[in-house]
Amino acid sequence: MDNTKNENIGLLVIMKAKEGKEQEVKEFLLGGLSLVNAETKTESWFAFQIDEQTFGIYDTFEAEEGRQAHLKGEVAKALLANAEELLEGFDPSRDIKTVDVQASNHKVGDQNKGLLVIMKAKEGKTSAVEDFLQAGKSLVSSEPATLSWYAFKINEETYAIFDTFADDAGRDAHLTGKVAAALMENAPVILEGFDASAIQKINILASK
Repeated sequence: MDNTKNENIGLLVIMKAKEGKEQEVKEFLLGGLSLVNAETKTESWFAFQIDEQTFGIYDTFEAEEGRQAHLKGEVAKALLANAEELLEGFDPSRDIKTVDVQASNHKVGDQNKGLLVIMKAKEGKTSAVEDFLQAGKSLVSSEPATLSWYAFKINEETYAIFDTFADDAGRDAHLTGKVAAALMENAPVILEGFDASAIQKINILASK
């Protein structure tokens, strides 16, 4: 991973495979890697699986020009062309979310496991959530097994953390580390209805 990446904005796409189409969705996402590798303005791209039927894409860009180029590119075209056949109730206007990257941290390594944590700020606590996420960047710097770590804003009150690891041991080390402890400690004060079930374990299928 390149620590000098300039990642300011991104996309988060969550999709559910139709019953019996799970393997086809997985193969579609794996095939997308070669296409995004050719996109010079797509800084990072991750395809992942949350559970048997639920998949996702998270990607980042330096500027809106790059995000729009990606949305008009081959991966997006293929996704829209195959959505009706492969995906359950997929709505691009709802399910392709534009996000603002708050902070990121990268280290070199094979990325196979991950976490996706979506959280809602309590009313009047958005600044506190953003301060917490900025502080998290420095904490994960001391976690050698946390390879990619992103904090991003989905809308005015919704935030997320997306991070990756080589294996379960690295992920478990993070889950028992300082960032996770700080999250659970601060959650009752700054987050709406947050509990540990919001920390979703994911498998990274492919990454740029």
